[in-house]
Amino acid sequence: MAPRGYSRAQIALHWAMAGLIAVNLIFEDWIKAGWESIEDGFGPVYDAGALAHIGIGVAVLVLVVLRLALRIGRGVPDLPAGMKAQERLAAHLGHAALYALMIGVPVMGLLAWFLASDDLAELHELGKPAFILLIAVHAGAAVWHQLVRKDGLMDRMRRPG
Repeated sequence: MAPRGYSRAQIALHWAMAGLIAVNLIFEDWIKAGWESIEDGFGPVYDAGALAHIGIGVAVLVLVVLRLALRIGRGVPDLPAGMKAQERLAAHLGHAALYALMIGVPVMGLLAWFLASDDLAELHELGKPAFILLIAVHAGAAVWHQLVRKDGLMDRMRRPG
């Protein structure tokens, strides 16, 4: 049987990761000086901004592994009753895409940094608009469920179950 809501740990991980990802999206310039040094052939510069950006990326990777372990071990609440098959599919695909970004974007960033790869850096940079789009859709869907459908979907993330 599926749990009624997410656990305290799942909720904490969700919001911690949301905050970390937001910081790296908003303050992406932190790593620019270090990357420019790589592009100029001098190797990476490990200033405070680069260390913060890289550290947050590594933290996101560690936390997503914990999230996936909890998701597999504990499970997740069922989607609200009455959702159409297409809506359920969209929810599952949206979550899968978010998990793919939470893993892929930091991995691409780390590989770009340590391999000094412009191609991987460009892939990493594509993560920003992808994250922004998926986060907007994710938040929009949550608000829609709360205000329009009124099906209690957001309660799963507010109250441990």
